[in-house]
Formats: sequence, C-alpha cells, structure tokens
Amino acid sequence: MNNYGGSKSLAVVNIGLIQLQQYDKLDAASRNEMILEHFKRLFLKASNIHGSKIDLVCLPELWYTKVVKDFEKEFRVILDVAKEYDCTIIPGAFKEKISDGTYVSCPVVTPGSVLGRQFKIHLFGLQRKTLNPGSKMEVFDIGKLKFSVAICYDLVFPEIARSAVREGADLLFFPSKIPKEGINPWHLYLQVRALENRIPVVAANVCGDLFGGRSIIVDLKYDKSTDIATPKIKTGAAVREQIIIVEIDLKRSRQMRQRRFADSFIIT
Repeated sequence: MNNYGGSKSLAVVNIGLIQLQQYDKLDAASRNEMILEHFKRLFLKASNIHGSKIDLVCLPELWYTKVVKDFEKEFRVILDVAKEYDCTIIPGAFKEKISDGTYVSCPVVTPGSVLGRQFKIHLFGLQRKTLNPGSKMEVFDIGKLKFSVAICYDLVFPEIARSAVREGADLLFFPSKIPKEGINPWHLYLQVRALENRIPVVAANVCGDLFGGRSIIVDLKYDKSTDIATPKIKTGAAVREQIIIVEIDLKRSRQMRQRRFADSFIIT
C-alpha cells in the first residue's frame, strides 16, 4: 500500500550532516578521537542554534576507505554517541565484509544499536569488479519518522528514490563521494529528486584535493497561490570539513507529497 504521507508522529526535525575528508590511514584510536570531536561540535552547535537536540545526522560515502569487518566493534563510538545524544546516525557508507561478500554498506545506528543496513545497489566503475551490489531499497522506521538511504551513484536512477517514497519515507539521505568535476550535476540530481518526490534530501560529500565537498540539504518552499514548489538549499564549503544543521518541517512536505501524488498514476 502506498504511503506518500509518511509517518505522522513528528512534524519538525533537526537534521545535520558532517562533511569529511578521506581517512584511510588512521589507527582506531585516532579515528575514534576524530569522530568524537566532530560529534561534540555538531551537538554543541545544534544546542546553540536550535535549543533542542538533533534528530538525525549523515556522513559521506567512503570517507573511511578500509574494509570494515566488524562495524559494531570498530565504530563503537558511533553507537555510544547515538545513545548518549538520543539521535539516529547515518555514518556514511563503507566497504563492509558481510558473510556472503563485501558490499558498500551503510549501517543505520539508532540509540545504542544498529537498526539495519542499506547496501549500494548501483556500483560505480571499478566497484563492480570487487564488490557485491544490493538489491533492495530499505525504509528505516525509527518510530517518529521513516527515511531511506541511497548511496552516491544510486541517486541518478529515479526509481530508487520513488520506491522509497512509495513506501512512506519522509526523508532521503544520500551519502556520497563526488569529485570536483561532478558537483554541479550532483546538485541538479538532488534538487530534481526532491522536487519530483516532494521530499527533503540530505547529501553529505567528501572534501579535499580530489573531492568537491559542497554537501547539501534540499528542503522545499511552497507557494499555495501558484501550487509551485521550489528548492530551499543549504550547501557547505568546497574544501574544508564542516557541519551543516537545518530544521525541516515534515508536515509541510507530507502535505505537498499527498497533493502531488493524488495527481499521479502508474503507467503499465
């Protein structure tokens, strides 16, 4: 059954993303210290700006490049921070070894535990030779809202986002690793996915010498008099690590989706 309106129990959420450089040579202690520092800064800023806790936060794809063999052990700090601050963390996507192979995997962390994983469905370039593709878009239900995660290249296939929206997702997250040359089309794709599905999207990118940063959150503005929605965008810098926090009104986007999809039909 289609549920374009999503969950009904939370109207406004505080969403954050963390733009990171690549970290492929850190030992466990250094990695944990770096992550902790970023989360401490994030929640301090969230408290100062909003006066309330952040609900969800997203990191980029492959900011940490080693193969992860035991996520819960190697990134215990993420589970601890999620529990301490009562938030949901999308820690990016990693090459993760699972029992039947190695995937680009995004574990979704709720307070104290891993709720589930989204595997990258459309592998890109050399990933196809060494990694397993996912086959299903997951919708993660954290009680107060539902959301889905599409990883980098999955963005360019419109059926990926639409399938999540059809199952009731309130938000779409796109952990990504986009080179400098690809930033403009990446931003265009994200705005189109937001507009065609009437849903806010959150996309964290890697920054640095090769990768373009410019992480972005796309919400929507709506003019009742014209029945036209336009993107409401907040972007990060190109070269430095950064935290972005936005308050999103889910009730507004749910109403917009219901109106838009009342006019749609499935062509067979």
